[in-house]
Amino acid sequence: MFHLALLVLCAASALALPAELPLLPGAPPATTSMRYAPFREISGRIISGSAASKGQFPWQAALYLTVSGGTSFCGGALISSNWILTAAHCTQGVSGITAYLGVVSLSDSSRVTAQASRVVAHPSYSSSTLANDIALIQLSTSVATSTNIRTISLSSSTLGTGASVTVSGWGRTSDSSSSISQTLNYVGLSTISNTVCANTYGSIIQSGIVCCTGSTIQSTCNGDSGGPLVTGSGTSAVHVGIVSFGSSAGCAKGYPSAYTRTAAYRSWISSNAGV
Repeated sequence: MFHLALLVLCAASALALPAELPLLPGAPPATTSMRYAPFREISGRIISGSAASKGQFPWQAALYLTVSGGTSFCGGALISSNWILTAAHCTQGVSGITAYLGVVSLSDSSRVTAQASRVVAHPSYSSSTLANDIALIQLSTSVATSTNIRTISLSSSTLGTGASVTVSGWGRTSDSSSSISQTLNYVGLSTISNTVCANTYGSIIQSGIVCCTGSTIQSTCNGDSGGPLVTGSGTSAVHVGIVSFGSSAGCAKGYPSAYTRTAAYRSWISSNAGV
């Protein structure tokens, strides 16, 4: 599954720090090796998942990203009233961002729409290996919480092997899908060791990454990038990962999906977003 996001052109001035990117045309989209590919796409959806109910994932953000030649889509998580956590590869080459909050259907007129004022991508993000694939999006105005909009807590402890996790997004539901899902989907996965994950992806699997598999072919897919991987549910949910990449062979092939490990970047998140 892949997350969707609308990006609108924002008149942001150049920022002093290279990790803080004004929303103006810039770097090209990320490139990757033949074995793995990021989940940012114009379309996408969760593989073998279930439809979410309204309010089930109140921290979920749909991000429409304005890029050269059109619009791409990613997911994200609301971590404070004016900050969204997402993947760095989602923000590369972006000239504007619009976030949808509070809905599971992208056509729901009750959605709350927020514009982004700036992006803070990790200064050591690598488009070739997808290392440090994490970014923060600052909203131009604060978002009021409600039954259907709520922030999510961030993990500070390392997630072990065999943990039950849930990932959600509007990404494509099969490798043959040609359009995004209009309804938010979710699926339950289990974490695996980085050693096992490296059997598929090699040395790019470092400590800042956590990998997951489903019982059969459950997975994330194009359009799910940047979306939240969580443990628990409801008010007990904790953000433990960010959808980053999967196998270039396809989403429904049974290969692991990879996520930026939230706990590994708690200090960086706190220093940049105050969360």
